[in-house]
Amino acid sequence: MALDAVPPGVDPVAVQSYLSNLPGVSEVHDLHIWAMSTKETALTVHLVRANGEIDDAFISKAAHDLDRCFGIHHSTIQIEMSARECRLAPTDVV
Repeated sequence: MALDAVPPGVDPVAVQSYLSNLPGVSEVHDLHIWAMSTKETALTVHLVRANGEIDDAFISKAAHDLDRCFGIHHSTIQIEMSARECRLAPTDVV
């Protein structure tokens, strides 16, 4: 945990792919995955959805799938209408 790296066993490319393929998602950015403890993994991410709709069922299903498929138990998902408005959208911004 000292290196704040993606925990072993979590494939960040597969997580990005899963999120990119969610209904209505046109872009994924500011994706961070880290270990909160030896048993808990966390994720934060911004998802751009053209309709900008904040859909609790969409977020709940994504969080459930992240836990079931990737062992990510604590996820925070931010929905945005456009990446142009997000200062964290460029890939070189952490």
